[in-house]
Amino acid sequence: MKIYRQEKEMYPDVCKWLMDFLSNRFRHGSTEVYDLSRTSLSRFLASHNMGSLQPEWVTWDIKVDVVGFIKQSNKLTSLAFVECKVVPLTLVHLSQLLGYCRIALPVFSFLISPSGLSSSLISLFHEYKRYDVLEYYWEKGEKPRRVTIAKWDTTSCNINRGNIISED
Repeated sequence: MKIYRQEKEMYPDVCKWLMDFLSNRFRHGSTEVYDLSRTSLSRFLASHNMGSLQPEWVTWDIKVDVVGFIKQSNKLTSLAFVECKVVPLTLVHLSQLLGYCRIALPVFSFLISPSGLSSSLISLFHEYKRYDVLEYYWEKGEKPRRVTIAKWDTTSCNINRGNIISED
């Protein structure tokens, strides 16, 4: 069992997990995953060829901890975001990630912590059933894209599937 004292200690394990997660879902494309916690997404994209992106990528002055890029032929490159925290997750953490998601519209978005959720977030979802706050993109005829919140399992270096919050 690993003990993470700082978020940055999680990044190598989370990068590996996200790479496996995306590779299993996008077998007909290529995936790349990076720790971008120290640089803005737009700055990274300016110096790395990540395929065809939405034209507004130059405005993505956001720092997402871990970003996955999914390249598929004849499609725009898709993104996956992971924000890592070592403390119990709060509405502030969720709001930060929702803001990033509203800007760049990733296909997957995860908020994870080995400490789980704060009591206020647990109450928001379980007592008040406010799963709608997880939504960040609505496309006609499709299910809304939502942030997935999960406890990070420090033994398996994976999200704990027993306590995922992503919809009601």
